[in-house]
Amino acid sequence: MKVRIRLVGFKKTLGLSLIIIAVLLLTACDQRSTTYVAGDDNQAPPVPSGVTTITGDGIIWVEWNQINGVPDLAGFYIWRSTDNLDFFWLATVGENVTEYEDDDVTNGVTYYYGVSSFDDDGNESRVSFDWENAFDTPRPEGFDEIIYDFNDTDHQDLSGFDFSREERVLWHSSRCDIFLEYDTDLGTFFIWLGDNGRYIQDMGYTDYFDDITYAPNDGWSSLDYVEVIEGHTYVLYTWDDHYVKIRVTRAILSFHPRMIFDWGYQIDRGNRELKIDPRPRIANAETAEASQ
Repeated sequence: MKVRIRLVGFKKTLGLSLIIIAVLLLTACDQRSTTYVAGDDNQAPPVPSGVTTITGDGIIWVEWNQINGVPDLAGFYIWRSTDNLDFFWLATVGENVTEYEDDDVTNGVTYYYGVSSFDDDGNESRVSFDWENAFDTPRPEGFDEIIYDFNDTDHQDLSGFDFSREERVLWHSSRCDIFLEYDTDLGTFFIWLGDNGRYIQDMGYTDYFDDITYAPNDGWSSLDYVEVIEGHTYVLYTWDDHYVKIRVTRAILSFHPRMIFDWGYQIDRGNRELKIDPRPRIANAETAEASQ
């Protein structure tokens, strides 16, 4: 006996299924890549990283890392504050710039900085505030200064130095921060604290003046003098609450014993920041000596 099975509606269901499959196949073959059109982009570029500052004399350098892989990057905004709360736009630079020189600053005033990036559509990133590295207090500095042995009767008025006025003074002047002595018995130079010098510390040998960036909290010498060693940097604390650093470049023993040094004086009271522009400076001590 034969059994006949009737497929009710089979042809209709099969036809509908074939139509759905065809539509899906056509859709799969029509994959389109996304193209950004000017004016449609609302994604901001990355926040700049590595924002740091460098102290100079009446200038601060702001630096940050380059941003790569963002084809529509248009540039950077630099922001500045004097209270670390309210930041104001300072400058705009191009997309290939990673440094800005702020020469509209006052020595002794602390400035805080932030940097943001923006693209061709005007989308701007957050400002990259770096609370530890992006602030500085510019201060005066000097290079190739010369003071003479205070026993040299021909140069006693040039044997001491007053950093607040950036000038050489008589070794026993009330404004004297340091003065120089050459001990003939020992054959050694010494830096002595003047009437305005309170503490001094030998920070050891440094390749560059910028190697010592901050004054120490402790470790001050119990003596009023330190031995002069070429290439060493010394930090001084004055009675009127200022920090100073000097780096001895040469100690010259001749008919007129003298010392050549570089210095930085922080005019902001109690501020230990002492760093400067770290780019190597080639000091011509002989030229400086000849000009005295």
